[in-house]
Amino acid sequence: MDGLKLHRGGRNGVRSSASARTCIVEDGASAPFGGVWVVADRPLARLRGLAGRAPDKTVMAFPRCRDVHTMTMRYPLDVAFLDRAGIVVEVRRFVLPGMRLSNRRASGVVERFYQPGPWFVRGDRCRMEGSSAKRPIRRKRRRA
Repeated sequence: MDGLKLHRGGRNGVRSSASARTCIVEDGASAPFGGVWVVADRPLARLRGLAGRAPDKTVMAFPRCRDVHTMTMRYPLDVAFLDRAGIVVEVRRFVLPGMRLSNRRASGVVERFYQPGPWFVRGDRCRMEGSSAKRPIRRKRRRA
């Protein structure tokens, strides 16, 4: 995506909203930082994720997701959590295999195989249609 510039962000990867960049998630389209978007919107695609692949330029988007794991991964990942508005609220770099990550504020997740260099920083915006307020995250009801 051309609109998202390569950057390092400010202190601790935080940037003011005035300088934040925006991208649009669309399956098969060009993704930021030289990747290609793959939207995991079906159960099997969500379950598999990036597991079983050799590192490539795939940037995988998980709409309606706030919890990911790297249990079956062989390579480290870069992960960004998005809120309902598509704003990046947490960024994790070089997430090793065997980890579980979650963010209660998240409504979507973007991940790729770890690559040195630029990645999303807090405050960036990534419009992901499946994470809009029209399709809320369903919470399991607890039985009393």
